[in-house]
Amino acid sequence: MKHLFVILGIAFAVACTPKATPAATDAIIPTSENVSKDAEVINAGSVIFNNQCTKCHKPKDEAVASKTFEELRPILASMVKKARLNSEEVDQVTAYVNAHAKK
Repeated sequence: MKHLFVILGIAFAVACTPKATPAATDAIIPTSENVSKDAEVINAGSVIFNNQCTKCHKPKDEAVASKTFEELRPILASMVKKARLNSEEVDQVTAYVNAHAKK
């Protein structure tokens, strides 16, 4: 029984951790004006998005297309940390999301 409470406590702590703050988002994810528009970078971001993101959940292409890039920035900041992407991969995924976000 004691182990169950420990597991539930850990699960609660992880589930309730704050998402990326605006300052953290700005430090990790560039604004739309500073995102690469290069097709090669966007294609590389697509590969990472489809390989890394789908490890934990289904592809979110529809979700990306239904939100603006500014709405997606805090989500990206949180997810790239969890996916442990390096700065080049963050730039590539950011370019992909920016290219497919609602305009």
